[in-house]
Amino acid sequence: LMKFFMTAALAITVTTLLGCNDSDEKDVKESTQIKEPTLVSFARLDVKTYADGPESGKYVKGANGIFPMFPGQPVQGFSAALKNKDGTYLVMSDNGFGAQDNSSDYLLRLHHISADFKKLKTGTGQVKHLSYIQLRDPNKLIPFEITHNSTTDRLLTGADFDPESMQRTSNGDIWIGDEFGPYLLHFSANGVLLSPPISLPDPKLQSSELRSPQNQLNKNPNSFIQPLVQRSGGFEGMAISTDGKYLYPLLEKPLTTESQSRLVISEFDIAQKAYTGNIYYFDLNSKATAIGDFQLFSDKEGIIIERDDTENNLGGYKKLIKVKFNQYGESVQREDLVNLMDIANPNLLFGAPREGDIAVGQRFGFPFQTIEDIIIEGPDLITVLNDNNFPGSSGRNKTLADDNEVIQIQLAKPLY
Repeated sequence: LMKFFMTAALAITVTTLLGCNDSDEKDVKESTQIKEPTLVSFARLDVKTYADGPESGKYVKGANGIFPMFPGQPVQGFSAALKNKDGTYLVMSDNGFGAQDNSSDYLLRLHHISADFKKLKTGTGQVKHLSYIQLRDPNKLIPFEITHNSTTDRLLTGADFDPESMQRTSNGDIWIGDEFGPYLLHFSANGVLLSPPISLPDPKLQSSELRSPQNQLNKNPNSFIQPLVQRSGGFEGMAISTDGKYLYPLLEKPLTTESQSRLVISEFDIAQKAYTGNIYYFDLNSKATAIGDFQLFSDKEGIIIERDDTENNLGGYKKLIKVKFNQYGESVQREDLVNLMDIANPNLLFGAPREGDIAVGQRFGFPFQTIEDIIIEGPDLITVLNDNNFPGSSGRNKTLADDNEVIQIQLAKPLY
């Protein structure tokens, strides 16, 4: 088993890409000149895709016709994604089944997938699962009891952490933003935890830290700190600076003490493994409840997914927002970039719709509650993936469990 972890990690590490890829003009621009955000590629991974591992789902009821026990480990809930040089992707599943108390039999993994995108003239639209990396803590760096506390490998589960954002440094190390702490987690390329979980300092009280209601350290009354991070409001997006020196983890929701609908973006020095104390804010639109991801394409500019909590709703609020850093302590500038519920789809790349499918015609939409992955492939090409909340979400079709969809959007105007 360990040999498999190492092999999978090596295969991904040697294809590591830090930063953005340039668009492949021949491959992407198959249609006439783009005048608005346009769907140019589509693929999906079937919701009933399982990786090797123990049966799971003991503590969930199931939904949408999919019920436990599940035959292995569902490949689902993509909450972060990175591009590899060979064109494949490294994607990260979240905590499993949506809560801390029902996901102890879900193993936290990074998945290596490939997408044969359906385009104007080519592609099947199928996503294949290639391999995985199991996240684990054999060196006993976690300061609280985990599900597999007494085992040698100490495989991590969805009861231990809720991984929601991910970046990769030039040496192949993986940094993950967790919601339960919220913590930053530092892993080797093959999934071994390299540092104790790093807590988030309170920007208004540096001697204290920000915690969520699920923070495991709060189980000890002697170390209890009043949670100011909302439940399911920890690190959801996390950008990396273009020089690879800083991480910018972004909370999903406002702090409970905030009078404004704004989110904290913190600056973290990777080499020092410490927060700098510098912060920015992201002001939520009045229609939005949360963010889904955050990526930078220059030293000051990036993209944030902003969304509401609706699904299977053509009137839902789902957007890509272009942002620009101002001075420390200030809100970032924001500008609407793509309405994910109204994307041109002249080539009908979704394919033949099933009865009940919505937003798959010439005006394409991403009607999912949780849209959590951006990859800036090039100046005018953005890849977006949904978190399908296996098996509970039914955004595309109200009677069917959502697949993991992967879309590529070409912009009418380059970002850089």
